[in-house]
Amino acid sequence: MMFLGNVTESLPLTNGLELVTAQKARVRIQTVHDGIFRVWLHPDGAPFPAEPFSYALCPESLEEPPPSIQIEQTAAHLRLKQGSWNVLIQRNPLRLWFEGPDGVPLAADSFGMAWEGERISVWKKQADGERFFGLGEKTGPFERTGRAFVHWNTDDSGYDAQDDPLYKTFPFYLALCPTSKGHFLSYGIFFDNTYRSWFDFGGQAPGHVSFGAEGGELVYYFLAGPTPAEVLARYTWLTGRFALPPRWALGYHQSRWSYYPEAVVRAVVAEFRARRIPLDVVHLDIHYMDGYRIFTWDPERFPDPQRLAEDLRREGLRLVTIVDPGVKVDPGYHVYDEGLAADAFVRYPDGTLYTGRVWPGFCHFPDFTHPQVRAWFGGYVGAFLKLGIAGFWCDMNEPSVFGGGTMPDLVQHHLEGRGGSHREAHNVYGLLMARATWEACRQHAPETRPFVITRAAYAGVQRYACVWTGDNVANWSHLRLALSMMLSLGLSGQPFSGSDIGGFIGTPSPELYARWIQLGACAPLFRTHTAYNTPAQEPWSFGEEVEAIARRYIELRYRLLPYLYTCFDEHRQTGLPILRPLLLHYPNDARTHDVDDAFLLGRHLLVAPVLEAGARNRRVYFPEGQWYDFWTDQCYEGPTEVLIEAPLDLLPLFVQAGTVLPLGPVVQHTDEPCHSLELHVFPGAGINYLYEDDGESWNYTQGMFRRTRFSIAATERTLQLDVHQEGTYRSPITSWQLYWHGCIAPASLYVDGQQLATTYDAERHLLQATLPAAFQHVRGEV
Repeated sequence: MMFLGNVTESLPLTNGLELVTAQKARVRIQTVHDGIFRVWLHPDGAPFPAEPFSYALCPESLEEPPPSIQIEQTAAHLRLKQGSWNVLIQRNPLRLWFEGPDGVPLAADSFGMAWEGERISVWKKQADGERFFGLGEKTGPFERTGRAFVHWNTDDSGYDAQDDPLYKTFPFYLALCPTSKGHFLSYGIFFDNTYRSWFDFGGQAPGHVSFGAEGGELVYYFLAGPTPAEVLARYTWLTGRFALPPRWALGYHQSRWSYYPEAVVRAVVAEFRARRIPLDVVHLDIHYMDGYRIFTWDPERFPDPQRLAEDLRREGLRLVTIVDPGVKVDPGYHVYDEGLAADAFVRYPDGTLYTGRVWPGFCHFPDFTHPQVRAWFGGYVGAFLKLGIAGFWCDMNEPSVFGGGTMPDLVQHHLEGRGGSHREAHNVYGLLMARATWEACRQHAPETRPFVITRAAYAGVQRYACVWTGDNVANWSHLRLALSMMLSLGLSGQPFSGSDIGGFIGTPSPELYARWIQLGACAPLFRTHTAYNTPAQEPWSFGEEVEAIARRYIELRYRLLPYLYTCFDEHRQTGLPILRPLLLHYPNDARTHDVDDAFLLGRHLLVAPVLEAGARNRRVYFPEGQWYDFWTDQCYEGPTEVLIEAPLDLLPLFVQAGTVLPLGPVVQHTDEPCHSLELHVFPGAGINYLYEDDGESWNYTQGMFRRTRFSIAATERTLQLDVHQEGTYRSPITSWQLYWHGCIAPASLYVDGQQLATTYDAERHLLQATLPAAFQHVRGEV
């Protein structure tokens, strides 16, 4: 293994330094954005292009000019200064580390950058007490310290808590480093390499953090904090953020392998409506196809898919269809014939077509690393959009191949004209299939927002698709894994994720399904799904008690939609995920670093799902501040841990003090009109907001939205609520129902100087009033 050796030459750049070492290697250290530094190695000393190639980075972000820098030099060191952050470079031998405003060294090299043949790696010191999180969809504990991981997208159906790798590659980690002052500094590392890669957080080499890959360029980015939220803001600036989804995508989704024929789909929908259980989306798995051929319909099972889509649309429902990458080798099948004519499929080095076996039998596979192939594939997506299909579910795109797991390494890909093997293309295959699908939706349905869900992914996939956690199992360990994996995906830049509620493999007990639907109601993607030949897994399939519980929490989901939709807008502005580990907002409370069985839903709700069989209570850790029980208004003062009662029909849910929580009405689908929202005011002081737009178009990018900001100062005797609105969207809201929680007695309430009639619930200490849509100031006093 070769290391860099001593610096022999340093060359200033407009945004950094280029260093030449005794090994003739070249290293570039550059600023990309405020608080973002790129480290780039060419071991062979070859000249650098202007920018490294990347599928992960957001092109719009990179159009911004990098910030200015200062370079300081001594005989022993070089210092690159940008804002309040520095890169310190030791000359002999070349080692580097990063410093924040307080001078604490972060991500310091131990052995530094190394290479052996094509294999590349980076070795850093693990600071005392340093803890690591991220890497996206990984099993096991939420914290990564003391473990090693591999990134190679793998179809691992029925995985367990020790399995690695899985379906997705997110080569990004977030660190929390303790300081002598008693607080924690946060930073992130993004290793942008699509080959098979690994990360070791002291598992195989205690005291060291290392990462590397079997080939490709060594390019990594240091993302400054000092808080986890600031790290995520910078990481999602670099790799992109999720555009606002269509509002219907936040409703409840029902799926199974498979609903067929058409009559079964209609019957399931009719049952939801008859039982008054809200539903927005039905997913069609592979049995809708003709012989599992993608972009076809079985003529007997689904003789008129356009009429089906239109009929369901009138019921307030959307259809989402699964699509796999494999194209059946079948002369006369239009996708196969046209793919051959377009030279759309991957080949071996000798030019022969690669053939692998998946659901339809022997198949060829599109080369999604070619822009023309993405456009070709997108044409079929467009045809489905014309039929009324509302979204697309990209599956089997690791890519998964029966028998061998995936394509052989030597299969060739276009790679945007650079050319290369499957070793480089494998981990981005799913990302690029999702991109092709998303771009087709933008082209063929430009007035509406796409909905794409993908199983396989790479960093940056959040620009194109949401994800789910793959083929899970109907057991309690997978319920807990679902939460840990969704939290980690959120900390890795993917805010829109979910799990197959109830488990894909096997059948959940009624109790497990009830607890899973409670967790799912607070997940960004809310979808039940199950495997072929399993018993029915609709909300009414587990008896009357569980049906009532499922209805209650699906209704709660729809009540929370105004808040959830606002969380997506917050992500678009800040990069913060929807589901948040407590450490994201309370990093200096070391107790939160170990909490992976509860989470923050947005900034203001604390959710503590029951994750153990038979449990009718659980311990909940409350971080600093006051937290009100959503169901009873009981107040808990953090930091503290409390045993909370949780009978089967109750999800422990808490509201942060000083919150104005917007709640909508119970509706059967998101297209139902809503002209009044509830505003639940919880004592305390704070600022939060409600986001509104039309929920479907891209007009919000032109200012057609409304953000209603609430400033609140409330006690048990006084209320002050001020409103400021921005944006040009004309909201359909004609009134607000105000609920003042914790009000100790009947109070006088004034809205913009006019006294309003109120009602008072003495048992719950709850005051209620109706406010006009355009109110600006509320004053209340007992």
